[in-house]
Amino acid sequence: MKSAIRNVSVAAAALALGLSFTAIARAQDKPTLAFVVNGASDFWKAAEAGVKKAQAELPNYNLELKYPEQSSVAIQQRLMDDLVTAGVKAIMVSAVDPKTSTDGLNKIASETALFTTDSDAPQTKRIAYIGSSNIDAGKQAAEIAKKAMPDGGKCLGFVGLLGADNAKERIEGMKEGLAGTKIELIDVRGDDIDQARAKKNVEDALVASPDVTCMVGFYSYNTPRIYE
Repeated sequence: MKSAIRNVSVAAAALALGLSFTAIARAQDKPTLAFVVNGASDFWKAAEAGVKKAQAELPNYNLELKYPEQSSVAIQQRLMDDLVTAGVKAIMVSAVDPKTSTDGLNKIASETALFTTDSDAPQTKRIAYIGSSNIDAGKQAAEIAKKAMPDGGKCLGFVGLLGADNAKERIEGMKEGLAGTKIELIDVRGDDIDQARAKKNVEDALVASPDVTCMVGFYSYNTPRIYE
């Protein structure tokens, strides 16, 4: 948790630094920097704390963290468009689905300083990605699975946004880490960051796949739903 708070605080500082590098900041009172997440999840509570900490460290800026009403490309895009209209000087976003939102993200990048975090959009004109390696996170999950199941087994994965880069990379990393073993990740089910659907996905899997010996939560709330 402390690491996540520190990372968000550093990311906010990087946003402010990026403004000076790109000459976007203008002589005005307290420019606004916005952090747009991909949906409602307890994972972002650490980000909220990080934004609060960064606000104390960056008194010459207004920092905002925004949640989209739903985890959809259209709603996230509308939120960013509204922020640009309101005059924000930089946006950091965890992209819901980079593949289908490249044009929209490039539009934002042409209007303000755009950074990505958590889930990257590498094909866009964003200035930089600020975050850890999701592929490495997937490989770490594979190492845990290998220790837990030395004789092999079948795993089912659960994630919020199947189209998001963070999900794809974590899944890819786990598959790479399991290569050459008797452990197989047979499927991954998405829930669009819907807590009720996340729980139902697990319940349905228990009925449909009784031979599964491992369940993996690729988003922060998926593992608690598995335990339930």
